[in-house]
Amino acid sequence: MNPTAWQSVDLDARLAWANRWMTHTKAAGQALPRLDDVRLAVTSHLDLKAFVMLSALLDAGAAMMVHEADPATTHTNIVGLLGDCGVTVGSVGECVDWEPTHTVEMGGDIVVEAATRGYDGIVAGVETTRTGLSRISALTLAHPVFDADALPLKNHLHNRFAVGSSTWQTVLSRTNLSLHGLVVVVVGYGEVGGGLARSARGHGAQVLVAEVDPARATIATYDGFETGQLAELAARADVIVTATGRPGAVPALPNFKPGCLLVNAGHSPDEIDLPALGPATRVIPAVTSHQVNGREVLLFADGHVANLAAGDGDSLNAFDLTAAVIVNSTAWMIANGHNYPPGLHPLPH
Repeated sequence: MNPTAWQSVDLDARLAWANRWMTHTKAAGQALPRLDDVRLAVTSHLDLKAFVMLSALLDAGAAMMVHEADPATTHTNIVGLLGDCGVTVGSVGECVDWEPTHTVEMGGDIVVEAATRGYDGIVAGVETTRTGLSRISALTLAHPVFDADALPLKNHLHNRFAVGSSTWQTVLSRTNLSLHGLVVVVVGYGEVGGGLARSARGHGAQVLVAEVDPARATIATYDGFETGQLAELAARADVIVTATGRPGAVPALPNFKPGCLLVNAGHSPDEIDLPALGPATRVIPAVTSHQVNGREVLLFADGHVANLAAGDGDSLNAFDLTAAVIVNSTAWMIANGHNYPPGLHPLPH
């Protein structure tokens, strides 16, 4: 069997395989109280693992409407499975029109839309990404939102280990390359960036770190990585991978090394300045070629989050912990969120 043909496996068999390995998520779902009065609006990347996670909440009786975090990471067969469960996948506006009582999000789209419209029917919400938390922190909220990204099992395990390994697994499998002998520049040294750097080093790369925060740059140095500014390091980079959660973190630089491969491991495709790269020529299914200041630059997965847009994301057993944390966080938020004032709040560890 073609080792990249996982998507061709019968969906029922894939779902059974996912359920076999996502035991923590299923146990968290079975421990949920009844959620029959909850109208839950969800923003999520829609793959097989997300379906297992959302099923745990649906089985507890929650009504649900889903907004896709990024169309490039949506699997159409998962949309079909959700439809079979009575769940509509709609626009962010449609999710607010649906009048949800609670939200669980990757990216904060629904909370931002609700705040923009002045919709005040949301009792409480959970946000699971640093990108979403950055967006929400700029809002005047009418309800509490709880930070699931800061939980140790999410921030340290998922961000540091799962994303780092699954990103490189996807890039290498879709390009038929290794990192041996290549110079990789990691942009951002938060937990995701740190995981990407350590995983790239384990794959044989020479790893450099571009980090604007002096404290994080010092941590990267203590981890054994050379640090500097992206504008300087880009001339040496065979691969640049970004994980900042910040729009425009990788601009179109005049000194890109010819043939440099740009990879986005962050939540949103705007971490790379895609318009500045200009027209694209498809090289292989997962890679396009661009001309920037007379130099060829390669782009992976059209700039979308690499492991999900071009692959199957985090492994089933690794994401199982993350999904279980999200299910438990959602249950806690529904039971306790109404006791908190509007604004961002931590979740109990």
